[in-house]
Amino acid sequence: MRQFTQANYKDVLSSEQTSMVFFTSSGCHLCVKLKPILKKLEKQYAGSINFYLCDIDKEKKLSNHILKDEGVPTGFVINAGKTFKMKDPKEPDVQSWYGQEYLEEIIKVLIG
Repeated sequence: MRQFTQANYKDVLSSEQTSMVFFTSSGCHLCVKLKPILKKLEKQYAGSINFYLCDIDKEKKLSNHILKDEGVPTGFVINAGKTFKMKDPKEPDVQSWYGQEYLEEIIKVLIG
């Protein structure tokens, strides 16, 4: 899985390729559950959507700049130069929030 870092964030934001960026932390149980889902989707949609992870513990400056007071996991879609934050969970459950079905619904809208 590609990493979203201080070194490449401007390139990702300005890319014409649609991307999904997820801010995570190794200490977050929802983030740990999310990673295998993202790896599966990354393989399934290779060439259509780029997937990135940003570890907030390793990329503190970038994470603080983008997330402000948001918690993790937090996901963004970057499409046609515009950035959209994915919905916040009403109940923090990875299966209903950032589960495979939810993410595939977003992907289908993005790639048709």
